[in-house]
Amino acid sequence: MHTKPLYRQLTYNTNCSFHVKVDTGERLRNSWHYHPQIELIWLKGSEGTRIIGNSVGPFRHNDIFLIGKNTPHIFLHEDKYLEDVCHSPEAVVVQFYETFLGKEFLELPEAKEIQVLFDVAKEGVCISDRVKTEMIPLMEEMLSVTALDRILLLLQILRVMVKRQSYDLLTKEELITHWNKEPNRRMSKILDFTSENYDKNIKLEHVAEIVNLTRESFCRYFKSNAGKSYLDFLIEFRISKACKEILKNEMSIKEIAYACGFNSLSNFHYQFKKIIKQSPNEYKTASLNQ
Repeated sequence: MHTKPLYRQLTYNTNCSFHVKVDTGERLRNSWHYHPQIELIWLKGSEGTRIIGNSVGPFRHNDIFLIGKNTPHIFLHEDKYLEDVCHSPEAVVVQFYETFLGKEFLELPEAKEIQVLFDVAKEGVCISDRVKTEMIPLMEEMLSVTALDRILLLLQILRVMVKRQSYDLLTKEELITHWNKEPNRRMSKILDFTSENYDKNIKLEHVAEIVNLTRESFCRYFKSNAGKSYLDFLIEFRISKACKEILKNEMSIKEIAYACGFNSLSNFHYQFKKIIKQSPNEYKTASLNQ
């Protein structure tokens, strides 16, 4: 049985130093994976849950993430967006080696800030709303220009991120060293199960059975690979779902708590404030007033 995220070897056009593509439909259903290239991804017309390293959270339309090399990640799009024939969610993806301009480039004093950006991207980076307005037109333009112009646009994008320094770190770099570079599917099965059943009463024994492990072996396996216990991960996953429901503003806080798998309203409030650093009502007020 496989035990680590899938290693994905990306193939490039030999005439290009990096890759730009648009994923749609079933191509958005990706597995828990990592690759040696840095990835810049702009998500359009969809919502769901992103897991980058050991960080779990929601993503929304027009969110942009920078993901460092060898950082495990997956984007779990909600089925209603993928199955709507009248709707076309997309992911604009730019994948490049940090040395796409040569090793000497990053050694230049002028490129020091870009090297710092690449280093922090190993922790996962979410681009802030105020910088997206500058980045989105540049990423859109990359889809229709020559290879040389793409390089210039990528440098402009990196300059925007460095100049503005407007991003939030998502995870902890030390997690990356936990992943063994072997192709496998066990963690993907755990993530898929969690995504489909987070609103139910999940027992550790049940999850362990799915991946053919004893309860004790499963707990050791998950913590050694994710840097946290499965129960802590599950709580974070549920809170990320709750945040998304709060932003929709269609249910009461109490309804959201139970819909996201919490069987105690007081525990939901406690866990929400512990993770988000705000109460659910404070988060709702701040988000709706943006």
